[in-house]
Amino acid sequence: MRLALAAALVALWLAPSALAWTPISQGALQNIDRPATLLTSAGTELVAWGDNGSGLWLWSSKSGTRMIETVPFVEQPQLVQQPSGAIQIYSGSGSGIERFQSTDDGATWAGPFAIVSPSTTGPVVSATVRPDGTPMFTQDSTFGVYVFQGLNGEQVHTVFTQCCGYAESIAVDSSNYAQIAFWSNATSFPNLFVYEGLDGNGAQAGPGRAFGAPQTTPRDDSVPLVSAHDGNTYMGWSGGYPTATSFAVNVFQGGNLGWSSVVAGGSFSGGDPHMALSTDSASRVWAVWSQGSSVHARRSRSQGHHFGAPSAFGLAESTVYQLAAIALPNGRVDAFMNDGHEFLRQTFLPGLAVTATHTKATVLDDGFGVKATLKGGGHTVTSSAAGKASLAKFKKGTRVTVTAVGYTAASFTTR
Repeated sequence: MRLALAAALVALWLAPSALAWTPISQGALQNIDRPATLLTSAGTELVAWGDNGSGLWLWSSKSGTRMIETVPFVEQPQLVQQPSGAIQIYSGSGSGIERFQSTDDGATWAGPFAIVSPSTTGPVVSATVRPDGTPMFTQDSTFGVYVFQGLNGEQVHTVFTQCCGYAESIAVDSSNYAQIAFWSNATSFPNLFVYEGLDGNGAQAGPGRAFGAPQTTPRDDSVPLVSAHDGNTYMGWSGGYPTATSFAVNVFQGGNLGWSSVVAGGSFSGGDPHMALSTDSASRVWAVWSQGSSVHARRSRSQGHHFGAPSAFGLAESTVYQLAAIALPNGRVDAFMNDGHEFLRQTFLPGLAVTATHTKATVLDDGFGVKATLKGGGHTVTSSAAGKASLAKFKKGTRVTVTAVGYTAASFTTR
């Protein structure tokens, strides 16, 4: 039959791994506490958070977990690193935004330093740094979305003057073009995701653009927006009505929408999908999301035109409330989630996609060939650099496992 001879996608991923997630936090968390993440220029992973009670906490991949400072009513912090190497934490507190600084890769911290412009007692929702080292950070309230610019927030602009904008993310691309994305339930953008460009002072540069069908169940814990070295900016959002039906990524170039890709579809429930995006030094883009009883991750090597096969880790009895990610130089990604009690960490490898006919298989990563090892029935075959492998040695019905260095294994059954 012609269908039997056609290539079929026979292996996308293995079942979600049952490996345990690693706790990195101390003390009790609330489910609204969000992890702020940073990969420093020295290669150290940092995660900062406030516990809304005792103080400001930091986890370092070098030195573990410790409290930085006792901050009354500490709210969600953000981490950024300037070209000089100095690392800044901007954190909400009972007296407004406070800044802490480290010049030794997060080992010690000075502060708190006062923010010049008036700020609210709410969380610092997002932060980034311009190429010249100027920090930008944001807050929101019933009166709008605010963008602060300068080491101590010397400039502040209300870039959304309506009630309300939530869960904003700010990013600056390699040409110094600043952008912000958020979720809105304002009359002008009812239950939509909004993207806006900012001028050199951090003020609104034009009318916002909305994305997504109206949402009856707000998924407003994150609207991830990240810029890559390739000059593109990537925005994650979830679409669907009355519940989510997809997780998509929009790609912007100089403030203009270039293309959009659907990362995940199918069934979502509760607060899913919680979403995170991260890019590495090679401009590979990781999309991480919660769906069902697992956290999933897919990597793009094609500037977000499409994504590779997913990897997944099960959650056991846990529920995802907040999610963040750090793309690593070795091609992997570390995901960090708040399960309502603590922050947990897990490393994901990119997945392998395998297409096969009766006679041959092709092993791919986001459309790029992968040199892989295929084993089954006592036989071993190695694919070419283009991912091509002969299946002549394998009998019909043989379960074949496909492995490659740096990837999650896949498997398929010969036909």
